[in-house]
Amino acid sequence: MAERLKPEIASQKRGIKLPPAIGDWTTYRPPQILVKKVKSGLYGFDRLSKDELNDALLVHYKFISGLLRRLKIDLGLAVEFLSCQVEQTTYLNFLRTLSGAQAQGKLSITGLHETIQVFFDLNIANSIINHALGSHDLEQLNRALTDAETAAFSTALAEYLPLFADAFNAIFPDPSFSFVGSPDATLDPSVTPTSTFVAFAADAAINDIPGRIVFGYPGNSLKNLLKAYNEKKKIRPLNFGRLPAAVLNKLLIPAAACLGRTSLLNSELHRLEVGDVVSLDTSINAPAKLELSGDLSFNVQPGLRGKKKAVRLTGFGEEITIIPPLPLEEEAPPPALSEELPAEAAAEIPAAEEPSFEEEFKAEELEDEFAEDFLEEEGEGKG
Repeated sequence: MAERLKPEIASQKRGIKLPPAIGDWTTYRPPQILVKKVKSGLYGFDRLSKDELNDALLVHYKFISGLLRRLKIDLGLAVEFLSCQVEQTTYLNFLRTLSGAQAQGKLSITGLHETIQVFFDLNIANSIINHALGSHDLEQLNRALTDAETAAFSTALAEYLPLFADAFNAIFPDPSFSFVGSPDATLDPSVTPTSTFVAFAADAAINDIPGRIVFGYPGNSLKNLLKAYNEKKKIRPLNFGRLPAAVLNKLLIPAAACLGRTSLLNSELHRLEVGDVVSLDTSINAPAKLELSGDLSFNVQPGLRGKKKAVRLTGFGEEITIIPPLPLEEEAPPPALSEELPAEAAAEIPAAEEPSFEEEFKAEELEDEFAEDFLEEEGEGKG
């Protein structure tokens, strides 16, 4: 009886095919790579979950989209993003999937002991080099890069590494790039061949020449990066700019006005009685602060509007001048003309003048009462 073969474990993939790669109008045909399936140790502690694979795909899609857009703007390259995928397999099996001439490099990140392996198809690297030097593609390249071409490629690629850090929400500083070799892929001796290895591959057409860009990570290193990425994403402020205006207009934003602050001893708190005066840390001429959601603040002047307390916006700077309020002591009103007064005192009282047009206009305008009027009423009430 023939021995039954155990099923082999295939790699796990997550992929996205963009419209240029699935439409009938394109002639793009991705290369068919025949690789024998091997047993992969995908059951260890360094194995990525489905959610982590989806996060890795999203992060690298964001980076490649920004990279290709910058290459088009800065270098004048004709770029087309075709598809992308993330694959979890073993390091040895990953190396077997690489085909054709490659320009290999590595990224070093502060705090990460293992490096990130980077592979560009040699034709893509050649296009970047030519356009970075102000030239254009003359023919496809099948040889190793020279020292001058290596320096040009490394310098051009280093300009776009901040995009890589931004894709991970800047959980690490900008990485550094170092060139490894070409045109053949080189085995990294620091990575165990049977360990979990996660590779992100992006298929793109540069100047109508299809090629592939690959970023490879040891499984444990990528898990640590994604853990820090998700922790920072939880505390990231919400972007309300994406909401439509109809929704934004219905949002309630808390607003609080503060006249001033002070500190009291515990013994002073126990001695407080009705009528005591507590001094604040602000001057009577200083504006009050109106805070919106704890982020924005405006200078305001307190007062009344109808029967409710209100504030009036007075400026956005640090210093403004407010008319000081009237004293709290009630002053004796002047005697009326109808009362009996000595002839000499009555002659000294001037006759009332008719109000001018400007005074009548201002009297009609000032329906609301603010700082000085409010405090005057309070003083009269206490008197």
